[in-house]
Amino acid sequence: MAKSKQELESALPSLALVFGYIAIKELQDPKDRVDVLSRLGYGYKEIAKICNLSEGTVAVMKTKLKKTKRRK
Repeated sequence: MAKSKQELESALPSLALVFGYIAIKELQDPKDRVDVLSRLGYGYKEIAKICNLSEGTVAVMKTKLKKTKRRK
């Protein structure tokens, strides 16, 4: 019997998400967390899930981080 999509999502987290949690466990500032995870290649959905933020918030943070890096 095939499992539904909801059952698969409620299963154990993927290894990539676990590595993301480990990468940011010591960081307190959400901007730092988003910066590290984006450098590691995570997408908006994964970053939002790991940091417990919305995808829109992650997108805005990434845009602001790009602008501050250009100015330096």
